[in-house]
Amino acid sequence: MATSTQLTSAGLRRVANAACTGSALDLGATVIGWRPQSEREVLFLSRDAHVATGDEIHGGVPLCAPWFGHGRDDAEVPHPHGLVRWVPWRLVEQRESEGSTSLVWELSGSEIAHLPGAANYPSDIQFRYEVRFAEVLTCTLRTGSPSTSFVLDQVFHSYFSVSRIEDVVISGLGGRYRDYTEDAAWHDSSGELRITGHTDRIYDGADVIRIRDAERELMVRSDGASSTVVWNPGPEGAQSLIGWAAEEWETMVCVEVGNVQHNAVTVPAGGTHTLSMTIELHRCSESTREGL
Repeated sequence: MATSTQLTSAGLRRVANAACTGSALDLGATVIGWRPQSEREVLFLSRDAHVATGDEIHGGVPLCAPWFGHGRDDAEVPHPHGLVRWVPWRLVEQRESEGSTSLVWELSGSEIAHLPGAANYPSDIQFRYEVRFAEVLTCTLRTGSPSTSFVLDQVFHSYFSVSRIEDVVISGLGGRYRDYTEDAAWHDSSGELRITGHTDRIYDGADVIRIRDAERELMVRSDGASSTVVWNPGPEGAQSLIGWAAEEWETMVCVEVGNVQHNAVTVPAGGTHTLSMTIELHRCSESTREGL
């Protein structure tokens, strides 16, 4: 796990209120923890996670924008997962109430202009990100440019902690998906998925996704999203990841909502696009556990 000094250097912010505890980094405006009171941690963060500027943080909810992964089929990118996760954001507002804490960050085009690939986007691109830590975790990302239209790929790259991957059932997935473990081949979806090894899929659709293990169910709702990504490195992929403990693939799954590939959105000049996500936790009943 990153040291306290490293976390402080990355802009660690801790949250505690009557409803939950949580934490985030100014680096990438990355949420790294959220736990409703009397519950265990909802978000997965690798114990070997690297959190310095330029590191890919394996855990929490990294932001991927203005591109995702290795980019769209028709667009080349110089490195994975966009521009915004690699630099510190500016915290511009913090609001407190008895049961919630809201953190608001902003990032401008000038603050990412030095990164490879930034020249392909408006120099005045603007990002505003608000996270509300409460009984429900709410993430809202607004992206726009006053002067220029552009194509935006974006994802909340959410890592979830699960008890055992073999018990996990993910439901509510869209009607078709591309399987990137099979050369991006298209398949029809049953709407339900169990993870048995390396998984890398992009589903069309992002409505209400349910992630259920033997202990609890997480509900991921989104607005402004048309894609759902499901990823787990599996035992072999986990061996090669930097900033990752290999056996941790058995206790996590990424379920990510956003707009990628053919679902990327065009943001008009002077306009904005808003992507939002909520995460709710529910305890599994005995009857639900028996169905696993």
